Amino acid sequence: MRLTLKTLTGLLLAFSLFACISVTEHKHNQKPDIGFEETAFIPCCGEPAPDTEPLTLKIAVNDTYCKATACVCIHNVAAREYEDLQQELKEKHNINLEITYFEEIYHLEDKIKSREFDGVICKPWNVYMLSKAHDLNYERVADIKDAFNNQWLKGVFLVPEDSPVQTLEDINGKVLVAGEKDAYEKYHQPLAVLDNKGVQPGKIYHKSSCLECINELMDKNAEVAVVSDYVMFASCAVDVANPDDYRIIYETEATPLTSLIIDRDKVSKEDAMRLQKALLNVSNENSPETMLSDGFVKPAKWTPVPYLKTL
Repeated sequence: MRLTLKTLTGLLLAFSLFACISVTEHKHNQKPDIGFEETAFIPCCGEPAPDTEPLTLKIAVNDTYCKATACVCIHNVAAREYEDLQQELKEKHNINLEITYFEEIYHLEDKIKSREFDGVICKPWNVYMLSKAHDLNYERVADIKDAFNNQWLKGVFLVPEDSPVQTLEDINGKVLVAGEKDAYEKYHQPLAVLDNKGVQPGKIYHKSSCLECINELMDKNAEVAVVSDYVMFASCAVDVANPDDYRIIYETEATPLTSLIIDRDKVSKEDAMRLQKALLNVSNENSPETMLSDGFVKPAKWTPVPYLKTL
């Protein structure tokens, strides 16, 4: 059968339309990438695994308030020790936490990527910033209070006491130093705040530590610095800066400060529930003195929203 040019053209148009509709339907049926999901381990049902069998978990620790991982200059504040907690968990709940300490978080990153540990105690973003690229499945089974019984962490916009900068809007055209991408409260949150409020610094540059950011203010290289809210009483900055010499002009929203985050591909829901229950049992009035605080609390809800714009 011979096809006329008109018929052939019609068939091609019909085929093209069908293909277009199929692709469109496929795109609509695909699950959109909505970024991060809730990070807190909040089981909807089921019971914890019984304590009858021993449970051993390999845990990596990088904790601001831990004696083994903090800067020596704040040993009077960062004096937390985990040995008594380990003993209580083992004796009362048949849970053995095998802890390895890391003084620098970047020493721990490769271990997280390779899933060498069953869990990590650190700032949550240090784990979740790696999770998308490396298909990690981590959940926060508990948060840990600091030496002042605080569960939360904020980023703060800091200026010298005598600075003319009074509000966030005054940062327009000014030089600002912030943290690197591995610091949620010093990079992602504050940069998003500036964008949302339409504030445009004249220059933004980045330093890896709060101490370096404070030094930039002291040396008058920057007019505003973004640092962690504990900088004046639990970081290296306490030895070089006087809190009375600086003012906070804005704070970000609070996020969990430190969490015990477990690899759910390695730890079952029942064992995660067992661990969570045990941690809460040895907290509050039962918290060992060496934990410096009331210890563990249920994980607060937190969904990280990374700042994705290219600076």
